[in-house]
Amino acid sequence: MLGVVKIGSSLFNDPTRKELDALRKFISSFNGNLAFVTGAGTKYKEALENYRGFGFPEGFLDQLGIELTHVNAMALARAIGGTYCRTFRDVDAGRLRKPVTGGQVPGQSTDAVAAELADFLGADVLIFVKDVGGIYTQDPKEEPGARKLQKLSFDELREFARSDTRAGSYGVLDSQAIHIMARSKIKSYVTGVGLDLSDATVIAND
Repeated sequence: MLGVVKIGSSLFNDPTRKELDALRKFISSFNGNLAFVTGAGTKYKEALENYRGFGFPEGFLDQLGIELTHVNAMALARAIGGTYCRTFRDVDAGRLRKPVTGGQVPGQSTDAVAAELADFLGADVLIFVKDVGGIYTQDPKEEPGARKLQKLSFDELREFARSDTRAGSYGVLDSQAIHIMARSKIKSYVTGVGLDLSDATVIAND
């Protein structure tokens, strides 16, 4: 079995040994191989906002953002005993050595990168690690009564993305990532930093 795991702000904002240990435990218990995609994290995104004050064009800021995701990729690879990879081809070649990569294309989210990588590799499962731990009917940080969705089909996910409460509107998954997931139909999970898939939102057609 081959899985792709996207790790973003949930780990890199304020990393702790507890969260890293949970990730290592998940890796050791996974029945197969895993590849990883890292996001920039909120602190790096704040840095990009500061750079915007210099008047840099958006394309240049996009490239800076990609480089920041690769800083996290190098750090995560070191932390889990994996292999840092710059490109999808590098990931494919190193799929047995816990490959870790970051952003690839300017203007594209790393959620979309993870979905594309899963499709490129022919992965069996795609896992998004998010600080809210799932997809909710509303933003759980703002609405205490928000309900976690336990399971969605790919068509339901696509429709959910078009609604007023779409996941992308509060940063769980963006529309580009959802489009790629609906196209590839790889079984997907949206979970928290503890990587408890039994409590995740499952996206699948079965």
